[in-house]
Amino acid sequence: MNFWGRPTGSSTVSWKYQGSPWEVVRPDDGQPATRHAVRCRVCDKELTFTAHSVAATRRRQARWRVGAWGGLVLTVATLVAVVTGSAPWALLALPFAVALAWNLGTAAAEEVGVTGHGNGVPWSMPKHAITLADQRPEDLPELVCSRCGHQEHYRWGSHLREGYVREQYQAARTRFERHTCR
Repeated sequence: MNFWGRPTGSSTVSWKYQGSPWEVVRPDDGQPATRHAVRCRVCDKELTFTAHSVAATRRRQARWRVGAWGGLVLTVATLVAVVTGSAPWALLALPFAVALAWNLGTAAAEEVGVTGHGNGVPWSMPKHAITLADQRPEDLPELVCSRCGHQEHYRWGSHLREGYVREQYQAARTRFERHTCR
């Protein structure tokens, strides 16, 4: 997906998105990561991305989680030091610890096993973003209004995060139940 912002008024920006589907087959578990080159249809730039196997992606998620838990422990320790006044440096370390826990936790949650050009790093804003296009689960019916045709979309998500698709579906179903035809 290629996206860019353009000014639309005083202190405002409009974003334009244009997606291009590419099918990339992940390597089997135990196989090394594979590199794939694709050409952006918007800017004509050749992009190289690396696809990791499902097992390797889960290991990558686990490493991000270890860092996030470490950041959380550091956050609690510095918070205790601030409250007790036992370490004057703790007040300066607290924002760093919180940012560390937050960013690494976000990285663990958003890891999809495709890296390159800033993808897989939650604090970056890559111009070319990669999302997984999994198939919609067959046991979840489409949310379409029979009167006006309104359809409530939800992210089909990643097979790497258990329960994610069902959470997204429940949120979309709640929005759909509040829908009124125009």
